[in-house]
Amino acid sequence: MNIRSYAFYMLVSIVLCTSTHTKDFIFDFGGVLFLNNKLASFRHIGMCNVAECSIRLRINPLYIDQHIKKTLFVTLEKVAKVHDLNTDTTYHVAYDDKGNALPFLLCAWLQGTMKATEIRELVETTMSRHPEWFGCQAEQRIIQNLVHMILTPELFVDSVKVSDAGIAFVKRCKREGHKIYGLSNWDTESFALLKKNHPELFDLFDGIILSGQVHANKPHETIYHTLLDRYQLQAENCWFIDDQKENVVAAQKLGINAVVHNQNFQKLIKNIRLAHAQSLSLRKDFTNHGSTTPTSAKSTNSAMIDGEKISPTDSIDASCLPANE
Repeated sequence: MNIRSYAFYMLVSIVLCTSTHTKDFIFDFGGVLFLNNKLASFRHIGMCNVAECSIRLRINPLYIDQHIKKTLFVTLEKVAKVHDLNTDTTYHVAYDDKGNALPFLLCAWLQGTMKATEIRELVETTMSRHPEWFGCQAEQRIIQNLVHMILTPELFVDSVKVSDAGIAFVKRCKREGHKIYGLSNWDTESFALLKKNHPELFDLFDGIILSGQVHANKPHETIYHTLLDRYQLQAENCWFIDDQKENVVAAQKLGINAVVHNQNFQKLIKNIRLAHAQSLSLRKDFTNHGSTTPTSAKSTNSAMIDGEKISPTDSIDASCLPANE
């Protein structure tokens, strides 16, 4: 073990042992413990499609992923409008890692109110009738392949990879005697495959709540209450770790300690340590002087960070089939 790794694990020990009381750590999955496998994703949508789309639409290759995402969102919203689907007031809005609201169909999929197969067939059929929605055929093929990848459980699971640093952090929490829970916007079909593929991670969890199971998406408060009630957790004893600010803010409003995490666990450790120190300081002031508001998760949960962006090397073991070029 090198010096940097040793220092990191020493810091983990200090943070997790700061209090004599065990904590309940609650992890989001996508963007925290599981990351996008870019190589597998691009193979699904087709490298040739991406190159052709970039040339024909004169898009800088450095920004083609942003264009694809925007086109996907716009297309899904058009499909929902064509079929008059987005008038449903019972669905919960969810957000991406940039704070953008997800299209209705993706929210419905994550919430478990529409099945992946149902959405995929609806989108593919509707898109085939509206080629005018796209700037070129390559762009249309990209969106078709992307929809197929996201809404086919086997392909979707192939497009993500586990965070080794995340597993190490969870294992350390477990060894220190803390409880581990999952709280994620995830559909039940692909999650069953994900769990089967990574028993070394999911066997560590004391409980998991999925949006697709309870029909409630983060940041709607229903899903947080479900977690607290089902496992009889005390909000002030919990640390919630999510990569989306909206989800963290929602947790904080319910009294849950929460931090924004962006793939850098060294940053996360330091942030939790800082928040814990602030909490102890406020409690001490109140005890000694009685002039400070007693610490609650709401008053001390300001530890929201934009962690350093890291780019782990994408796995070259992509088991997906070549895309439709």
